[in-house]
Amino acid sequence: MTTDIEKIERRTVQYWFQDGVFEMALGGFLLLLGLFLWAQGSAPPKSVWGFFLAVGFLPLFLLGGWAMKKAVRTLKQKITYPRTGYVSYRKPEGKRRAARGYIIGGMAGIVGAVAALMFTSKSAGFAWMPAGSGVAFALVLSLLAFRSNLIRLVALAVLVAAAGIVLSFSGWGELRGLAAFYGILAVSLFLSGGITFLRYLRSHRLPDEASR
Repeated sequence: MTTDIEKIERRTVQYWFQDGVFEMALGGFLLLLGLFLWAQGSAPPKSVWGFFLAVGFLPLFLLGGWAMKKAVRTLKQKITYPRTGYVSYRKPEGKRRAARGYIIGGMAGIVGAVAALMFTSKSAGFAWMPAGSGVAFALVLSLLAFRSNLIRLVALAVLVAAAGIVLSFSGWGELRGLAAFYGILAVSLFLSGGITFLRYLRSHRLPDEASR
């Protein structure tokens, strides 16, 4: 019974990633964050502009996350579901959903606070934020790869871990290093998702196209 449940869960995760849409949308979201952090890291120390950028991180994070979710839903409704059908996921209960929202908001607030602190101090030598982000994203991607058995997620995990560590020694500092990391991760997700998306369109045609 447990094995059957694991197979179902694995197929569900595979179905979610089979078209590459989520990877492309996540890449766009991370690119937006990367550009924002680069602007924040380039702002003069203790300037009003830098302060407003630090404060604006949380609204940008929440708005970008909402836009990413809406884009994924729209693209899947127009492209994926007409080709391979719709899989309904069991939604978490109200309390669990609210708790997840609080956790996400809290994480964004912590990142914004850390970014604000890093903005007011000069970083020298090893930068922790690119390395920490690289390890964190690598762990998430590794978990998804384990649950879905998708090799491309393993390759992404190795790439982002290496990129985070290299950027920590680049001398760019915390915010610029983190911004560059998000840029590398965004481009990697775009390429991975884009190639997967093109393969998906070639192998899953619409019913009227397949009958021609």
